[in-house]
Amino acid sequence: MLTIERLQEYGVNTKEGLARCMNMEKFYFKMLGMGLKNDSFDKLEKYLAEGNLEEAFEAAHALKGVVGNLAITPIFVPLSDITESLRAKKDLDYVALYKPIKELRDKLVSEL
Repeated sequence: MLTIERLQEYGVNTKEGLARCMNMEKFYFKMLGMGLKNDSFDKLEKYLAEGNLEEAFEAAHALKGVVGNLAITPIFVPLSDITESLRAKKDLDYVALYKPIKELRDKLVSEL
């Protein structure tokens, strides 16, 4: 089961995330569930696999806001890097860059 302590072990800034949720832990976890289950994660993975970098940018940018507001730092930081690289249209292996994000997101979802 996902707890504040477990989130902290993953590197989530729970103090910041809770503050954005009026320090209401139950509400924070509800928002975490909604954020981590956001279908933009699946869209981003699909668009990256297809090489559709314009749509991938849109999905990444939307997710960056969601995970940023929830202070899911270990997803936010690499997702921000991907978003900015997509914005700049850099030629990178985005699928490989997205893999650790997906793995952590899947772990967190499985523990909700």
